[in-house]
Amino acid sequence: MKSKSLPAPRAEPRGEAGRQGFTLIELITVISLIAIITAVLTFFLWEAIDTWAFLSGQKGIAMSTQSAMYKVVRELKRVDGNSSISTFTSKEVTFTDINSNTITFSQEGTSLYRNSDILLDDLDASNGLIFSYLDTDGNPVASNEAIGVIRVDLMVVKGDNRFVIESAARVRTRRME
Repeated sequence: MKSKSLPAPRAEPRGEAGRQGFTLIELITVISLIAIITAVLTFFLWEAIDTWAFLSGQKGIAMSTQSAMYKVVRELKRVDGNSSISTFTSKEVTFTDINSNTITFSQEGTSLYRNSDILLDDLDASNGLIFSYLDTDGNPVASNEAIGVIRVDLMVVKGDNRFVIESAARVRTRRME
């Protein structure tokens, strides 16, 4: 019995003349991989941009709020004794300082005022400025004669950014002469 042999495979010509291009499967696979890599990189890039925008907003809010708080506390430390505090509510304090100047800090709308000058904008409408009046032991007081410490809370809201800061000033006691 004679065996039939298969014809020898033809050799494909090499080089540019023999290559027709990529198959459809190869093209779809490469395009899919590029799309997946692009989606992942876009997600991380978007998150990085979002974080940068948030942090730069926070930095601006923090700087302006800290500056305003410094000014309020500096002035409160100049109160000319407890009896010079004429108004003391959670949203406003009026007092006479050691140079006999009358100073009022208050919140109107979303602005913090020192007398008639705006000290800070973008306060939270309801809790942007809160004054707390405490005795020297830290207990709340009801009369201006018992005030030993004035605590100040500021909350600024700008877009998605919220910044809260708190500080306090000890009220100087008047020396009797």
